Amino acid sequence: MIPTATLRLPAAWPLGMLFAALSSRLGGDAERLPEDDILRLVEQARAGDTGARRRLYTQHVDLVYRTVRGMLRSDADAEDVTQDALLTALTSLDRYRPRADARFATWVTTIALNTARRRFRRRRPEITATGELPESAGDAADPADDFDRARQRRVLLAALAELPERDRTIVSLRYGADLNASEIGAIVGIEAAAVRKILERSRVRLGARLGTRSGGQP
Repeated sequence: MIPTATLRLPAAWPLGMLFAALSSRLGGDAERLPEDDILRLVEQARAGDTGARRRLYTQHVDLVYRTVRGMLRSDADAEDVTQDALLTALTSLDRYRPRADARFATWVTTIALNTARRRFRRRRPEITATGELPESAGDAADPADDFDRARQRRVLLAALAELPERDRTIVSLRYGADLNASEIGAIVGIEAAAVRKILERSRVRLGARLGTRSGGQP
C-alpha cells in the first residue's frame, strides 16, 4: 500500500471534491435530476418505458460506483458490483415504495451495499488500482487535470482503507451517494445523531491523513 503521508493534497480539496474524482467509466449523467423527476422516471420505467429505465441507470451509476469503490479492491470489482446492483434495482422496481424520509437513491445504494458485502465479504480494500481516469469522450482533455484527478483517487482510496468498515461505509454514503444523516442511519441501522458524530470524527481523521481541510456539512 502507498503510504498516505507521501500523497498529501492541497488544503483546498475537501472530501466532496475527492469523491467526485471516483466517477466511473460507465456513462453516468453529469447533473442530478430533482427527486420528483426521478420518481416520474421510476413510474415510467415500471410501465415499460426503456428510455426511463436507461435514464435511471445513468442517473445512479456514478453515485453507486463512488459509494462502493472505497470498500472494494479495484476499479473492476467496483464496476462489477455497480452493474449487478443497478440490474437488481432496475428489475425490481415493482418492489420499491417511495418514502417521505428517503430518496430513491437510498434504496439503490442499499442494494449496492448488500451486493458488495455478499460478493466481497472477506476482502479489505487495498490500493490496487493505478489511478487511471474514466475514459473521456473529448479529445481536448488536459493532461494536468488527468494527473490531479488520478492523484485525488489514490489518496482518497488509501485513506478510506484505513478507516473501520462502518465508518468507511458511512463516509462513502455521505460523500459518494450524497445521502443525509437520516438516510444513512436507515441503511446502517443507527440514529442520525450517531451518523453525524461518526462523520465528524472520520472527516477529521481523513483530513489529518490527507492534509486537506475537512470542510462541508457532516
